[in-house]
Amino acid sequence: MPRDRWLEYIGRECATLERIGRDLTHKDIAAEFGISINTVANLAANAYKKLGAHSAAAAVLAHRDAHPWCGSRIDFGPILERIKASRTA
Repeated sequence: MPRDRWLEYIGRECATLERIGRDLTHKDIAAEFGISINTVANLAANAYKKLGAHSAAAAVLAHRDAHPWCGSRIDFGPILERIKASRTA
């Protein structure tokens, strides 16, 4: 894959995780990016794999730690509330 294409792809993975962190659905993300829902799922799955995460919440938190320059723009409130709720359940 050409370097420019690779960097764009990584950017899409980051952008996908940012939106997952804001609790958007794959359908909402696909509509925003103008891509298919399957492509969003693939972007998310690739990001999870690269971050060693097994859930959306873990991936978003790992992304925030690995890419603080991205995380500073994200409101992680929705995903953090979901994590807190799952720990108390």
